[in-house]
Amino acid sequence: MPELKQSKSEWTSNDWYKVCGEFTFRPRLRYQMMNKKDHSGRPIWGVEVPDLNSARWEPEFEFAYDIWTSNGVSGAALTQRGQHSVWLFATIYSEYQWSGGGRYETARVAKIGTKRCCKPSHRETISADRRIECDSGKYYVEWSISRLADDGTADRQGDGGPQGVIEWDSDAAQIKREIAINQNIYG
Repeated sequence: MPELKQSKSEWTSNDWYKVCGEFTFRPRLRYQMMNKKDHSGRPIWGVEVPDLNSARWEPEFEFAYDIWTSNGVSGAALTQRGQHSVWLFATIYSEYQWSGGGRYETARVAKIGTKRCCKPSHRETISADRRIECDSGKYYVEWSISRLADDGTADRQGDGGPQGVIEWDSDAAQIKREIAINQNIYG
């Protein structure tokens, strides 16, 4: 399954920093291996193929950002300098939760939120540490990259950095079919 990507740029609420962020959602289909079976159903020892009945999605989030600093003069060049405290956030909601039937409950499908103190340019991949059943419906991935103020308080969401929503369908029929044909599982 292809990765889903969004790129956005926003100024912080005080117009001193421009946060250019890119978020990539990688569903990652994982499965166990099994011995291949011959036409009569007996295992062929030493020949392993994917067990598609064990297939599950194990999502990963990739955050990449650049922070540009203004010198306070309108129209002046931006520079990259200093260390910045940044909050990386992503949540996966089921279609039911997203439509309002439990969106604000604490039990989301997956949620990560982590603070980083990094250079002006940074890229990091974080696992969701969750398994999601294949073919279990649509999901919505909400994400944000926010520069934190120096005193530890966050800028207002929406003004503090880029954010977005990605819609993802957990249907795995096509990719399972391609794996089965590729690995000649049934023949």
